[in-house]
Amino acid sequence: MRNAVPVSLPASDRPRSPGTPGGAAGQRLRAIDTLLADRGQLFQALFLSAPIAKALVDLDGHVLVANPRMCALTGRTPESLSGRHVDLLAHPDDPPVGDLGLEPAPGEPALDPNLLYDGERRLRRSDGSELWVVQSHEVVRQNNGTPQFVVLSLVDVTDRRRAEEDAVRRAYTDPLTGLPNRRALTDRLRHAVALSRRRGLHVGLVHLNIDRFQAVNDALGHEAGDLLLSQFADRLRWSTRVEDTAVRLGADEFLVVAEDVEDLDGLRALADRLLSVLDEPFVVSDREITLSASVGLTLGADMTPDDLLRQAQSALTKAKADGSRARIEVYEGALTHSEVDALQLETDLRHALDHDELRLFYQPIVHLADETLLGYEALIRWQHPTRGLLPPGAFLDAAENNRLTSKLGAWVLRRACLDAATWTEDLRVHVNISARHLAEEGFAELVAAALEESGLQPQRLELEITESTALFAAEATLHAVGVVTEAGVTLALDDFGTGYSAITALHRLPIHTVKIDRSFVADVVTEPSTAALVHGLLQLGRGMGLQVIAEGIEDLDQADWLLRHGCAMAQGFAFGRPAPLPNPAEVLIGEVTQAPVEDVAGELLPEPAAPPAVPRPRIPPTPEAHDLQDTGPLASRTLFDDLADDD
Repeated sequence: MRNAVPVSLPASDRPRSPGTPGGAAGQRLRAIDTLLADRGQLFQALFLSAPIAKALVDLDGHVLVANPRMCALTGRTPESLSGRHVDLLAHPDDPPVGDLGLEPAPGEPALDPNLLYDGERRLRRSDGSELWVVQSHEVVRQNNGTPQFVVLSLVDVTDRRRAEEDAVRRAYTDPLTGLPNRRALTDRLRHAVALSRRRGLHVGLVHLNIDRFQAVNDALGHEAGDLLLSQFADRLRWSTRVEDTAVRLGADEFLVVAEDVEDLDGLRALADRLLSVLDEPFVVSDREITLSASVGLTLGADMTPDDLLRQAQSALTKAKADGSRARIEVYEGALTHSEVDALQLETDLRHALDHDELRLFYQPIVHLADETLLGYEALIRWQHPTRGLLPPGAFLDAAENNRLTSKLGAWVLRRACLDAATWTEDLRVHVNISARHLAEEGFAELVAAALEESGLQPQRLELEITESTALFAAEATLHAVGVVTEAGVTLALDDFGTGYSAITALHRLPIHTVKIDRSFVADVVTEPSTAALVHGLLQLGRGMGLQVIAEGIEDLDQADWLLRHGCAMAQGFAFGRPAPLPNPAEVLIGEVTQAPVEDVAGELLPEPAAPPAVPRPRIPPTPEAHDLQDTGPLASRTLFDDLADDD
């Protein structure tokens, strides 16, 4: 704190130099006396012409008068400052100066805290913009030493401050993407780890590496590659939570620091959301480019930032080890035995598509009155090289985690059409379609390609979707369904009556068939309330001109009740379990033989199902069956929701 500056002394108290009044010394003394006599005008001239912002302020912090530089600096007029407290200039985002606990220096009077602060601080102009100043103050006293007012001085250092902040920002920001860089990651990760310890939660790291990015650089040039990285960074930034931090580590590697993660499922959900930003193609140089990314995940709490980074890098290295793409790996040290087993299953499933390990089983759909065969529902199986034949319930979650549902759906659609093309022309095939697959761009083209390759007539293909898919379908989904059904393919609404609103679903999409869920059929004989519900569903379907199929029929009592109440078609163990498609050479008149299924050890597996009687309808369908089979549009069901629920 600088000493208080006295501004005047009585002339009688000034020491006088020896000399004659007419000498040089005498002339100087007379000049000093004159200045002191006019000290008010002198002070005013110096104050108003000062090159820095100054204000006279009373001891309580209210402005008495401000010089022109103060008015220009703060963007206010002298009138708007006069009488106002100096905290008018304080920045609203900064803590009050009074909270800093400032005390006056020894010998200095008690002043308003805003006057005691000497140093660099942030203020706000009248237009709301911020400025940085170095503030200082001087106490002006009367002749007897009594404090009279304070001269407050402000020196504008905004340009210097912004230059410093810009230098820091450049040091901690990636210049291409605008994301924090590796240097900033250290501080951010240290903060996240400390916070997780206090809250008892975990820090999650999602380490992403863009697959085959070098190929983009080689094909389109580095300028296009830089543009692609910028777009990718923008999508990452938009898809992270407020408390998460996306970082560019360099080249084509990115990292997301996720705070307050409860468990591995939460981290997986974040990783899946981040990968979903790649679903939409990137546009670079008027070209659409589809990207994928390999991902390494780790989760921790009481560990160093360096250890977390090493674990994430280790998981990413494993994800890219065999040259595969869009693969997610979790650091094994963060997993339980069951989680490690699940991750291995996900990895194996990705290879299953390339190694011809998937199979289709078919369950017959019959005319209930005479058990005439009408068609089959295609159900996926996986012939795992070490675990044997797996039902869909054992691996569909792994498909969702690896974003493979659409690829599996495309495989099922193509294989089912190829198989159905070898059947007699009066048999149809039902294929389950997921909500995600149905909403993807190009779905209608995929169906058209499968029909063209197989030679299957569109009228012999029925796509099954769930009620929720029909209710919440996006415009892209509705358009794809319209294109497909206009070509002659039909849609079936599966699990009819179990969803949100069956009536709304029937009106939202061009439904051709409804399938009454097995949960209703199981109690239709023993539960009067269930029987009444099923009867109502049957009447609703027939009244709307739809085909109605009852699923899950397991005994003749259920079949008899449904037949008596007007159900035309049926599916269930009572008429045939899912089984592999027999070879055409094995089809005999009136029956089908089936080669036994062997596991990888060559041992016979339990017979999965009695082979369906498929060659041709034994009795022509009744007129009612024909009417239902050939009228109306159709419905679809969602991705493998029904594949896991064989009748």
